[in-house]
Amino acid sequence: MSIKTEVPTKNNPNRNVRTTDIEGLLVLERPTMDDERGFFREVLEKRDIEAAAGNKIEIVQWNHSRSNPGVIRGIHAEPWDKIVYCVQGSVLNVVVDLRVGSATFGKVFSKELGGENMYALYIPQGVANSFCVLGQESADYSYLVTAYYEGKPTPAISWDDPLITKQFGGWPVKNPIISDKDKNYPTLKEKFGGEVDFSNYPWLNL
Repeated sequence: MSIKTEVPTKNNPNRNVRTTDIEGLLVLERPTMDDERGFFREVLEKRDIEAAAGNKIEIVQWNHSRSNPGVIRGIHAEPWDKIVYCVQGSVLNVVVDLRVGSATFGKVFSKELGGENMYALYIPQGVANSFCVLGQESADYSYLVTAYYEGKPTPAISWDDPLITKQFGGWPVKNPIISDKDKNYPTLKEKFGGEVDFSNYPWLNL
């Protein structure tokens, strides 16, 4: 199943923060107030995330990308926590747990963001992020991150690794637009096969 079960957090049952099957990965959903002018909404509250995650977060950089229809970006596990939100257009967001030793190593969570799906995701360090632009409109995508970008190599895996794509049904675009760098990342087994026993993770042995 591509979208995993979300349940209210035990630490913060009255807030719109939901946990997922991947430890530390949170779905942020807050109400939208509509009137004749349009709408207003709070995307997130830092205290809600900290209560659900069980740790303090400090946002130090805010990034904004624009991606054309058919673009796929990822799958990257930069060395920081991040909060992602699709401001305009819509994307299929796919995250993968790349934390060696995690009980959910290699597990995938996917969710549509943008349009009517006004969610944000809190993605902890070590969990890789990627997205695909849906429809015929460009997507503006915002990232709040907890460390400064310093140009160091980014841990990443191949965007079309079948061990990953089979878990969410595959990317919903033909002939995607992908950077040369993203085309050349290793598969999950190429990157971690020497240190992880894949037979311990049922979702990697479907």
